[in-house]
Amino acid sequence: MARQGKLILPAPEDAVEFAAVIVDPPVSEPPPKTVGRPEIVFGSVIIRLEEGASAARIAAIVRALAAAT
Repeated sequence: MARQGKLILPAPEDAVEFAAVIVDPPVSEPPPKTVGRPEIVFGSVIIRLEEGASAARIAAIVRALAAAT
């Protein structure tokens, strides 16, 4: 019967019991630090770019850092 997708279990010996579920309230996390300009963290080095740096410039710097390692 298991090959037909039917699960066979022995009959429960005791009465069926359910456990109560207790859900804790969500933990509030501190708000993230807002930075006016992009920062690239590479190991212990932080590269701070000018405000409004384009995605292409950020990607080029990240690619250069990845190629250097």
